[in-house]
Amino acid sequence: MPGKSDHVRKAQHDERFVASFDLDSTPYLDWVITALFYSGLHYVEAYFATRSLHSADHRTRDSAVQRDPNLKQLYNDYSELKNFSINARYYMVQFTAEEVRDLQPRLDAIRRHVSPYLTVAPP
Repeated sequence: MPGKSDHVRKAQHDERFVASFDLDSTPYLDWVITALFYSGLHYVEAYFATRSLHSADHRTRDSAVQRDPNLKQLYNDYSELKNFSINARYYMVQFTAEEVRDLQPRLDAIRRHVSPYLTVAPP
């Protein structure tokens, strides 16, 4: 099972993928949105890994984010990224570059919020 550092690396990998696109010209905004969501998902999973928890599926993770006292304030940001991703992947909704840019602060909020929980104090 992936650990905290594995999830952080994957989240950062997905963020670099997002940054590689020119949002105004790419025909792959659906993949950009999907990568934004999965980056957020991996930051959340990195947090859960610090508590020896792992989500078996999206429904379990959604519930855990909503219940966790340290994460519940992120539930709306996380859900919005997830909903956009679902719409892009399954319903083939076409999004604009501006809509994608408007999602970035949601990922930023997730990263900033979980970052303090992901640092390990020196012994």
